[in-house]
Amino acid sequence: MAYILLFNPPAPGGGGFTREGRCTQEAGVWATQWPPLSLTTAAALLVRDGHTVKVVDFPALGMKTTDIPLLIEKNRSDFAIWGTATPTLYSDLLVAGLIKGISPTTVTAVMGTHVTARPEEALSENAVDIVIRGEPEGIIGNLCRAGRSRWENVKGISYRKKQLIQHNPDADYLEPATIPAPAWRLVDHCSYRLPLKGRPFLMVAPVRGCPYRCTFCTAPLYYGTKLRRRPIENVLREIETNIKTYSINEIFIWADTFTADREYVREFCRAVIARRLRISWTCNSRVDTIDEETLALMKNAGLWMISFGLESGNDSILARSGKKMTVAQSRKAVLWAKEAGIRVAGHFIFGLPGESKGTMAETLALALELPLDIAQFYTAAPFPGTGLHAEAEREGWLRKDSSSSQASAVMDLPGLPAAEVDDFRRFAFRKFYGRPQAALNVLSMAEWRALKSVPAAMKGFLGWTR
Repeated sequence: MAYILLFNPPAPGGGGFTREGRCTQEAGVWATQWPPLSLTTAAALLVRDGHTVKVVDFPALGMKTTDIPLLIEKNRSDFAIWGTATPTLYSDLLVAGLIKGISPTTVTAVMGTHVTARPEEALSENAVDIVIRGEPEGIIGNLCRAGRSRWENVKGISYRKKQLIQHNPDADYLEPATIPAPAWRLVDHCSYRLPLKGRPFLMVAPVRGCPYRCTFCTAPLYYGTKLRRRPIENVLREIETNIKTYSINEIFIWADTFTADREYVREFCRAVIARRLRISWTCNSRVDTIDEETLALMKNAGLWMISFGLESGNDSILARSGKKMTVAQSRKAVLWAKEAGIRVAGHFIFGLPGESKGTMAETLALALELPLDIAQFYTAAPFPGTGLHAEAEREGWLRKDSSSSQASAVMDLPGLPAAEVDDFRRFAFRKFYGRPQAALNVLSMAEWRALKSVPAAMKGFLGWTR
C-alpha cells in the first residue's frame, strides 16, 4: 500500500483559490473557497483500497508556496497529486520541482481541465511525471494500485516513457452507484463558510456530466456530456452523515446543471421532505430546465438560492455561444424563482463572440431589470479544450502571452478590444451594486456572525478588487 498526498496548491498571490472541475477561480465575494470535492472523493476511494492518504487545501488553510517543502519533508509520499487551473498553471506546475527537490522518488501527478486538454504542456515541465485526464477519482485509484512504474495499462493518463510522451486511452467514467461520499474528515471542514452567512457548508454532487454544449465551458472535459445520476438513497445518506458527523446542514449541490433532469430533482426533493432533513441548499441551473412546480418543490425541500447562467442579454450571442436558450426564458425563470421565495444569483459574461458595446449594454440592462439578489459579471475566457478557444485561435483574437481568466479579458474581438471589456465589467459591478436595493439585498442575506465581512464584500461587489 502507498502513502498518497492530495492537495489544492496555493494561489500565486496568496488568498483563496478553488480548482474544481470547470470552476477555477479566486475565492472572492460570492465565489467563496469551496471544499475540495474531487480530492476528498478520490481520498475515499484510496482509503477503501488500504492506502494512507493526506489531503491538504493550501488556500483554505492560509498556507503558501513556501510551506510546500516543509510539508513534503514531513510527509514523504509515494504519490503527490494536485489540481491545476488555467489562470494559475505556471505556478501549479512549478510545485512539481519543489516536491522532487525534497523527495526525488515521489511520483508527481496533476489533474484539471487545462492539463486534460493539453497534457503535453504539463509534461514539458520535467518534474511532472503524470497528467490525469478527465474525471480524476477513478484514475487516481487505478494509478495508485499500479504503483510507481506500471502505468501502461492505466487508462486516462499521459506520461513520459524514454523521453517520449505516451497517451493511454481515455478512462471510463465512474458508475454513479460507485461514487463514494467524500472523505471530509481528512480536511478542516470548518474552513469552508458561506459568504455573508458565515455558516460552514459542504458540497454534495448528486449528478455528473452535462448534456449541453456551451462553447465557453470546460465541463465536458471533466465529467463528460452524459448525465449520470447517483442513486437518491446514496445522496441522502451522504447528507445525513454531513449533519450527524459534522453538524453541517448547509449544502452546495454541486452539478454543472443540477436541473438537467427535472424528474430526478423532484424525486430528490420529495425524498428530502419525506425524511424531514432540515437542510439549506443552493444549486446551479439553466433557465430552460426549470418550471414553477419544480421550483416550489425545491423551495419546500430547503433550496434558498438558485444560480442561473444568464450569460447575455442578446439572443444572437446566446445562440452563437451554444446556450440554446433565450432572454425571454431568462426573465421567466428568474421571476418564477422569486415568486417561489428563492434568492436568485445571475451570472453574466462580457466579451463573447459577436459582442459589441451595444450588446454589453443590453446585458447590463437585463441584469438591472431582473429582481436578482446577486449578479456576477465575468469576462469570456477561452479556456483550452473549448469551442471558444478554437474559434479565438482560428480568428486571431487571443492576446499574446495571455492566460485565460474570467476576471480579465484576453480576446480582442472585432471592434471591441479586451481593455474595453474589462472597463465595462468594472462599470457593470458599480452600476449593479451601487443601487440602494442591491445593497439592501446583500445586507439582508448577512448574519450577525458574518457582518464584519459585509464592508469587504460590498467593496468586492463594486469591482474595486478586480
